[in-house]
Amino acid sequence: MKNHWKLGLLFLVAVLVMGTFAGCAAETSYKGATNFVEASEVAALMEQDNVVVVDARYAEDYEKGHLAGSVNLNPKEKLMISEPVKGMIPSKEMVEEVLGTNGISETDTVLIYGNHGGIYAARVWWTMKTYGHEDVRIINGGEAAIVQAGLPLTKEMPMLTEKTYTAKELDADRYATKEEVEALIASEEENCVILDTRSAAEYSEGFITNAVLYPHTKNYYADGTFKNVQAITLDYKDIGIEKDTLVVAYCKSSVRATLTAALLEEAGFKKVKIYDGAWLEWSATGVVEKPETSAPITTQDAS
Repeated sequence: MKNHWKLGLLFLVAVLVMGTFAGCAAETSYKGATNFVEASEVAALMEQDNVVVVDARYAEDYEKGHLAGSVNLNPKEKLMISEPVKGMIPSKEMVEEVLGTNGISETDTVLIYGNHGGIYAARVWWTMKTYGHEDVRIINGGEAAIVQAGLPLTKEMPMLTEKTYTAKELDADRYATKEEVEALIASEEENCVILDTRSAAEYSEGFITNAVLYPHTKNYYADGTFKNVQAITLDYKDIGIEKDTLVVAYCKSSVRATLTAALLEEAGFKKVKIYDGAWLEWSATGVVEKPETSAPITTQDAS
């Protein structure tokens, strides 16, 4: 009986230790990050004069309640155009007008939150980074994390003071055209991965030649927060993407793809581009490949 008791105690200790390590492994840590910020850090940052919080949800969600002082800037409503296809990045002049009208200057620190797994927040992040904004970060966990952190919510609209926003020229190192994607396919560049971030169901309906499927939903932990840089590094290494691999990511209209880009960049991947025309453009004018088997339609099928 005594030996059995010792064995049971050792087993219990082992389980507790394993549980501790498992919890640590799944913990997201984006404190002090470049492209992300934890909700627990937002209140202190908002006390600074040059910090603007952007709510990237749809206007109807914003009106039901938002972080006090935040401005509403959903990319589909204000920062995407329909030429040559739906969902493209707007011109430099349009970005300057929209951001300046919403009280943002290029020298501000911009913190962005949203819903839907942060994909709209990521699209705003990518648009601003592509036009040279230095300090713009996505709030990890979005609206749910803000509520959990106990940050003040309101239905009142903020008093916006219009600013002059001066954008830089579009950064070609972040942006890929259809012609560039076609050239990469034709060249059979070995150190390049065309990354499809849509769902398996969408991929089964057709994909860009040589595209590797890795749904954006694989970037989250079970609680909806983003995987940490160690997990991201290992996950993408498993599909053949190294830190120096040229990654050209896309989805339906390259909203989801921008979240993948932000996480890869934060993890130290040096060459990440977004094919902005995405599947909407490619499926209309390019060569569509199809896998041998199909997958059922899921709720992942989105923008």
